[in-house]
Amino acid sequence: MHMSSEADRGLSKQTSSVVPLACLFGVVLLLSSVTPVIKYVFQHSHMHPIGLAYFRVLIGFVFLLPITWLWDRRGLLSLAAADLLGLGLVGFLGVFSYAIAAWGLMHTSVVHYALIYGLLPSCTAALSVLFGHDRISIQKCIGIVVSLSGCVVAITLAASPEETAIRWGDLFVVLFTIMMSAHIVFSSGVVKRFGVMVSNTVMFGSSSLLLLVGSMPWSGSLHEETSPLIVVSVLYVGCATAAVFLLRCRSLQSLSPATVGTYHNLIPVCTVLIAYVCLGEPLGMSTALGGIMVILGAEIVRRPQIFSLPALPWAKSVLSTLENGKGPTA
Repeated sequence: MHMSSEADRGLSKQTSSVVPLACLFGVVLLLSSVTPVIKYVFQHSHMHPIGLAYFRVLIGFVFLLPITWLWDRRGLLSLAAADLLGLGLVGFLGVFSYAIAAWGLMHTSVVHYALIYGLLPSCTAALSVLFGHDRISIQKCIGIVVSLSGCVVAITLAASPEETAIRWGDLFVVLFTIMMSAHIVFSSGVVKRFGVMVSNTVMFGSSSLLLLVGSMPWSGSLHEETSPLIVVSVLYVGCATAAVFLLRCRSLQSLSPATVGTYHNLIPVCTVLIAYVCLGEPLGMSTALGGIMVILGAEIVRRPQIFSLPALPWAKSVLSTLENGKGPTA
């Protein structure tokens, strides 16, 4: 009886450690596959980027709303008009920026997209320092420079002589990465205040309304897509986007942010490999070298700081306003 009880406890402990890792692998798999699927939709249909972003966010909202209603109905109903406005503004940077990402991906390759988006940790660290949310350090500066250099190496050296190294779609992906980094910096206090599920549900809902208005000029082209495979692909992109939030939330309940961040470094690698295998995008030595530099820079930024300088104090009032919904404090 005693041995059976110990065996059950061991099995329960093993299961509790496997589930968060499985959720984390799910996050990596979903985020790695979403970008190639979106590129496939653009290659085999006339769907407009705004329209695709609208369906992506709307499906995510429909996916999240009933789950949030069951898990945190009280928190959802307790939101005031000012809270909805604040969450909508933060959601504009993160969720609404999917339209910018789609536009960029339409005019660049999946490989370029993955490498530029791989700058997210370094860009987030830079904005976190700029807005006084974190301390500047030599280590952070080195990591940011290494990541940026790797991205430049991969994009410029991988181009053949007859094609342009930097495509204008890359600039949209850079803008998307900056907006997503700002969303992460500004939403840290907001999520703690309202909760993960409530915050993301409202952000998806408000952004879907904005994208609905933005997609109206191209609404005629949205109804022309009748291919079942295109419809399934769009549904997959929306459901995967929402599922990532749930799986990441579950993994963070048992795993440290450092562990989650380490596994996230696999996303650009897996995305590039999927693009190479499924879409036939070229993969050269400079791409591999640049990708390694991007990931290495992100790891340097993520590691505990050895030496730090005082944080920039000028922007603390901005974060206070966005996170607490109040004016600057003295």
